[in-house]
Amino acid sequence: MLTAVAFLTRLPVPARGIPNLNRAAVYFPLVGLLVGAIAAATRALADQILQPLPATVLAVAAAVIVTGALHEDGLADVADALGAHTTRQRRLEILKDPRVGTMGALALILAVGLTTTALATLDTEHAAKALLISHVLARWAILPVSRALQPATQGSGSLLRVGTPALITATVITVAITLATSRDGLAALLAAALAATASAAILQHALGGITGDGYGATAKLAELAAVTTLVALWT
Repeated sequence: MLTAVAFLTRLPVPARGIPNLNRAAVYFPLVGLLVGAIAAATRALADQILQPLPATVLAVAAAVIVTGALHEDGLADVADALGAHTTRQRRLEILKDPRVGTMGALALILAVGLTTTALATLDTEHAAKALLISHVLARWAILPVSRALQPATQGSGSLLRVGTPALITATVITVAITLATSRDGLAALLAAALAATASAAILQHALGGITGDGYGATAKLAELAAVTTLVALWT
């Protein structure tokens, strides 16, 4: 669990030698639950003194701070790489560039803007549930993609190759959390699964496999799919 927390967040946890992400993968949904709980608590507290939109901005910011914008960075880098009309090798080189280009900036604005404005339409209780479910599903979505795709490079994308038992266990945990949070969690799960499938297909075609940034982009797309699905059902 500590390895999963250390990998997916910036929370200070004790280091325990070389991390084994494949063993830690089963805890990814629980890390999502932790991040979602922090964001949900922020929204609930901010709702006491602010209107829904600024309260939601603070909730989204809390999640970004806790995770170090890990998934947002991946989304921006992948958007820049896919937006370039060039060779696969050149796209992989673009992924390594720390600068954010036009496509990356637009992807961040659209993703964060849509998530924030959608959540702002919900009352405190439903916004908290949406934050919990979407962050759990975002971390879960990484796992089937890691199972389906080969690493495109020998970078961080090669660190995670989740096995079938861990994937099944993590999926059971994810389903349990989402359904316990709301009966509509199943619809969000299906939306996140579709987003992960689409992400995997795009990454395979454009990059030839998965990368660390690809995991981040997948998680962000799954989060967005879950949020918009729940908001559509609740408004």
